[in-house]
Amino acid sequence: MTKILEKNITIVLLAIIGYFLFSISSSLRESSKYDADLRTCAKMKAYLNNKESYRLLEKEAAAITGVSVDFVGEYCKKLTHHKFF
Repeated sequence: MTKILEKNITIVLLAIIGYFLFSISSSLRESSKYDADLRTCAKMKAYLNNKESYRLLEKEAAAITGVSVDFVGEYCKKLTHHKFF
């Protein structure tokens, strides 16, 4: 009887640990995507006065973020609304 109880407790604890590891990895994935988008927007902002470099970075940002080139500027404004560079 105690072996069955120990086995069930082990399975439950492993399931709980697996759930928390999965949620942590999901959170890290979202955080890394946000950081990559933020870095790309910071590059664009750094080259705001150089039109050629800005256009190239705008295309790069569109590829990284998955947003259309026409809306990358608005996306970066929204993304950096509460962040200050």
